[in-house]
Formats: sequence, C-alpha cells, structure tokens
Amino acid sequence: MTQNTNGAPRLLLALALLTAVAAHAAEPNGADQPETQRWGLGLALATMRSPYAGVDTKTRVLPLLTYESRWLRFAGTQLDLKLPSYGTLDFALRTQYSIGEGYEASDSDRLAGMAERKGSVYVGLASTWHNAVANVSLAYLKDVSGHSEGSQLKLGIEHGFTWGQQARIVPHLQFTRLDGTSVDYFYGVRSDEVRQGRAAYQGDATLAVQAGVRVQYSLAARQRLLVDLSATRYGSGVADSPIVERRTVPQLRLGYLYAF
Repeated sequence: MTQNTNGAPRLLLALALLTAVAAHAAEPNGADQPETQRWGLGLALATMRSPYAGVDTKTRVLPLLTYESRWLRFAGTQLDLKLPSYGTLDFALRTQYSIGEGYEASDSDRLAGMAERKGSVYVGLASTWHNAVANVSLAYLKDVSGHSEGSQLKLGIEHGFTWGQQARIVPHLQFTRLDGTSVDYFYGVRSDEVRQGRAAYQGDATLAVQAGVRVQYSLAARQRLLVDLSATRYGSGVADSPIVERRTVPQLRLGYLYAF
C-alpha cells in the first residue's frame, strides 16, 4: 500500500484557515452572540459497539471539556467557529475528530491481514435552524487528515423539553450520507487483503441513521449529569461489506460536568 503524504499539508492548511478566520472573527460583529465565556470540565465514559466483525465492545474514559464564547464553541471533539447569524439561522465553520472510526488488524481475527484504517479529522460548514418545533441542523464535512479523503453530509433534528425542575430531555435523529470514498476506505477490502472467506469489496455511498435521546440532570447549581443513549443503523454500502457483521450498533455515553 502506498503511503499518503498529503495528509499533513492538508491538515496544516485547514488549521491555517481556522486561525485566519478566527482572527477576523475576533472583531465585534453584531450583538446576537453571548458576550460571556462559559467553561465546563468533567469526565465522560463512552461504550460503543463496533460494526466490524469480531470486534468487541469498546469502553473509553475521556476528559470532558466544554467552552463557549462569542465566537467559539467547543464540546468533546468538535470545535465550532461561529459565523454571523441570520434571524433564526446559525452558521459555523466546524472542525471535528471522529472517535470510533477505523480499526487495526489486531482488533479482531476477522480483520487479520487488513491494513490499518485511521480515524479522520473533518472540516466543513454547519448551520442550525432554531424554531418552536425542533432544531434542524445541516453540516457538510470533508476529511482533511488525508486518511479516508471522504466526506459526510449530516441532517439532524432534535427537540428538547424539561421534566420537572432538574431534568432536560432531548430526543434526536440524524441522517448521515457517507460518500463512496469514505465507505470504501473504512469498509472496503482491497485486492491484497483478500483471504478465504473475505472477498474483495468496494464500498458505495450509503446512509447511516442514528436515533437516540440525551438527558441532562442538574445535581446542583453548577453540576450536571449527562446521559446519551443512541443506536445507528447503516445502509447496504456498509452492511454488505465482508468485514461487517452488525448493521445496527448501539452507543451509550455517561458524563459528569462542572460548569464554571
């Protein structure tokens, strides 16, 4: 396999773009953004099933950091550089690292002989329409790490409501279109990876549908308990791969956050 040497320049280019836009955004540009800075620090536990054959459920303990100011919003592995809003429409330049993507051949006997697939860093544009019925978001993200070189188009719908005085419940639904380049990188089987019982496979663009519910519970004035339970169902472009055995994968995230 030929090593891709374009990843570092592309990542540096993306970071330079973010830096330049951030310097421009630091200038006052309207009064519709929060003027104060808000921090949150805590710990998160994530349990994720994998669609890959023979790969065990993985549990990770990760630091949880959130930050929001007039121009920046950071949560987990996602950084938004806020752009000017238009009425009930918010816009942002987004950078996101996708946890859970990819694998190593040692993760499963069924993946023996496969080349490593590395997780990607994505950059793109995102917008959210806030209305009384639901918040509707749309994002287009492109891999700039040089790994998959694929893209994702995401449409999300969620509606939050309070339960009592301490809990907020947010059912959410997201449709993600994975382009053929991305599917082929993460779920394809190359000619030099073919083994008995593992035929060559070239992935096609497909749709992944995620449904779940988030719960935020206030333990005290500045302390919050976070729970997010969801399941993702992959389309045939992923499900038909010989290295995939689960079409629907659940995920559970638990977190504790102290807001400063």
